[in-house]
Amino acid sequence: MSEQLFLDKTQIRKTVLKQRRALSASEKTHAELQMLKFLQSWDIFRNARSIHIFLSKSDEPNTSPIIELGWKSGKQIGVPCVFPDTLELFHSQLNSFEELLSGSLGVLEPSPENRIAMTPECFDLVIIPGVAFDRQGGRLGYGKGYYDRFLEKTGAFRLALAFGFQVLETVPTEIHDVPMNGILTESGIIEVTS
Repeated sequence: MSEQLFLDKTQIRKTVLKQRRALSASEKTHAELQMLKFLQSWDIFRNARSIHIFLSKSDEPNTSPIIELGWKSGKQIGVPCVFPDTLELFHSQLNSFEELLSGSLGVLEPSPENRIAMTPECFDLVIIPGVAFDRQGGRLGYGKGYYDRFLEKTGAFRLALAFGFQVLETVPTEIHDVPMNGILTESGIIEVTS
């Protein structure tokens, strides 16, 4: 990675994450309700039988209501577990929020005794976190590449979940970065144009 690309990515991460932390609780809740409304009427979500979704950190769009909607709709929900030594994600079925513990990166994941393995190939829809996105499908993640390695192995629709200000004109990408198929924000679902 060139030094300039590294500096660009670092600056974008710093700026966008600061904006995300600055959202008030009411702004965040309003945006999340809008996202949920768009998602539940979206055909790809309604038709998906198996969904992979991240368990959100406090400043990310809250994924708990989406998971609950999936369960109520009879969908199988898979969530990531991080194995830091391998930089690979393990995918576990989630049947209850009571199965969750704080994982190695401080993100919730199913406790080891509650993990039920799922394969990347079984998912119809993957809902993906990130720092910033663009309308060409570019994604700037948190810098470890966990999702790029996973997304190379699945044929699922790749949907980014983000607040509107996280969608930029362009984000710096590299050859190994897997593009998004769409982005869900509080304004609706952006179909990727590339």
